[in-house]
Amino acid sequence: LDVGEAVERLRKDYERAYFISGEVDADLYEEDCLFADPFASFRGRDRFVNNLSNLGLFVSKSDCRLISFETTNESPLTIKTRVMVKLQLKLPWQPVLAWPWGVEHVYGKEGRIAEHIESWEIDAWEGVMQVFRKGPRGGLSTRE
Repeated sequence: LDVGEAVERLRKDYERAYFISGEVDADLYEEDCLFADPFASFRGRDRFVNNLSNLGLFVSKSDCRLISFETTNESPLTIKTRVMVKLQLKLPWQPVLAWPWGVEHVYGKEGRIAEHIESWEIDAWEGVMQVFRKGPRGGLSTRE
C-alpha cells in the first residue's frame, strides 16, 4: 500500500469505530502483525479480527470519539491515535467502562501495519475494576 492509501484506509476504520463494530479493514495488517494492550500481546491478524468480532457481543451501548489521529515523521510510518471510549457491557448490573484509549500503528515494509500497540490513559487495574461497578441509572447516554 502507498502511504496515502494506508493512512486514509485506517482513518476510515476509526470512522467506523472498528474496535467496537468489528468492521476492520483486515488487509491493512500484516498477517503476522503484533497486537498488544496493557494485559496481553499476541501475533496474528486473523486472531485480531476474530477478537474484534467477539467484543461486540459483550457491548450493549457504546460512544466513541476520535480525539487525535497523527502521522509522525518517524521511519517506519507510524500513526498514533487517541479515542475516548465509553462502553456499556451486557451484564445484569450494566457496568460502563470509560477512558481515553490510544493505539500506535507501526507500518512495515510492505505498507501494512506490523505493530498495533494499545495504551490506556488509566491504570490497567482501575480499568478492570470498572467491570465490577454498577452502571449509572439509565445506562450509558450516547451522543445522537
